[in-house]
Amino acid sequence: METRFYIGTYTGKGSKGMYHGIWQDGALRVTGSTGAVNPSYLTAHQGRLYAAHETGNGAVTAYRIAPDGALTQINQQSAGGDSPCHVSAQGNRLFVSNYSSGTLGVLELDGDGGLPSPPQVIAHKGSGPNADRQEAPHVHQALPTPKGDFVAVCDLGIDAVCFYPLETQGINTQVQTVQTPGGAGPRHAAFGLDQCWYVLCELSCEVLMYRGYGNDAKLIQKYRAMRDRNPQNSGAALQLSPDGKLLLASIRGENTLVLWDVAADGALSGIRWFDTQGDCPRDAAFTPDGSHVFCACERGDRVTVFAVRNAQLAFVHTEPVPTPTCVCFVS
Repeated sequence: METRFYIGTYTGKGSKGMYHGIWQDGALRVTGSTGAVNPSYLTAHQGRLYAAHETGNGAVTAYRIAPDGALTQINQQSAGGDSPCHVSAQGNRLFVSNYSSGTLGVLELDGDGGLPSPPQVIAHKGSGPNADRQEAPHVHQALPTPKGDFVAVCDLGIDAVCFYPLETQGINTQVQTVQTPGGAGPRHAAFGLDQCWYVLCELSCEVLMYRGYGNDAKLIQKYRAMRDRNPQNSGAALQLSPDGKLLLASIRGENTLVLWDVAADGALSGIRWFDTQGDCPRDAAFTPDGSHVFCACERGDRVTVFAVRNAQLAFVHTEPVPTPTCVCFVS
């Protein structure tokens, strides 16, 4: 089966912008690129691709996807803040996480998948105990819950995951805040079954397991994610496999991919680490069929590919891409 992929990048060191290609029969081919400035995070939704441009006064661009993977811009809007580093979608809404300004931008989509108006902007307040990294709010990810009843916003700067109810007429700003341990720095979340969810903390390199959303959330367990206790390590990406049986994380510094087995009750076990075969694994993602993992090694200027065999990772391929930051699949 042919699967199309897109790779976001930072463009300060020779990258052209977004790269696209085909994954088929265990082979990866980059087939083209689209010029853009710092399209550091991408999401595909209802046949369109959306790119967050990580700059001051950040922007989001909507693209049509041609049969050969080429992109045509529909339009562009403000992200509602500075340094947008994540974008996700649910229904007719786009959620943009603005790291430097500590804001969430919520954009409405029109019938063509375009962005007809500027975003609603929700600003966070506060700080955390790490004076270097938590001097102010830093929104790192906004992700809708599986049934679309909330959007969960990971704020590294204030040690919180903020749940905003989603309603037909818009987003409800009566936030339900889940406070993570001080100095942990929540970066990315992943949602499993029965309101079980996980948070990868960038600063503490821990995975936190919760059950229940918003005011109902209870911390069930904390799991170490880094192999070696080194202050230079930092958590990056977090994702469940398509069948929900594996949890994947990437750790920068020691440059590892981490796998856990996921039990029926959501508990994690059997931690194992794998060398990313490249420097600074900013993103890692399962292919849609769960058979492989792509890892974007930002400082290694490459995307590395691993086969998932018997719940282990086996390195199979590397593809040169300048400063890759994100992998996005379009089935």
